[in-house]
Formats: sequence, C-alpha cells, structure tokens
Amino acid sequence: MFSFFKKKCAVCQQKARQPRKYYNDRNEAVVVCAQCAIYAERRAFRKRSA
Repeated sequence: MFSFFKKKCAVCQQKARQPRKYYNDRNEAVVVCAQCAIYAERRAFRKRSA
C-alpha cells in the first residue's frame, strides 16, 4: 500500500520487508524483517501468534 505505513525492523532499523512479529525480552511487541528473523530467534525473541 503506502510505504510510510511499513514498520521498521527492531534489529537492523530498516523498513521491514516480509515482516515477522515477535516479543522481545521486555515483552514488547516488535517487528523483525525476514533477514533478521534468524538473529531474533537466536536472541530468544518469542513469536507472536497473531
């Protein structure tokens, strides 16, 4: 849709393409791009169900 609605990746701070939704270690909901998803899982980010 519009590019300014895209969220930024919590890891690399770029626009998240193919965003994945996680909770960080502080239980905050964050968006992670597909390239950083492996790093996020190593850092013990938990996947959000919806």
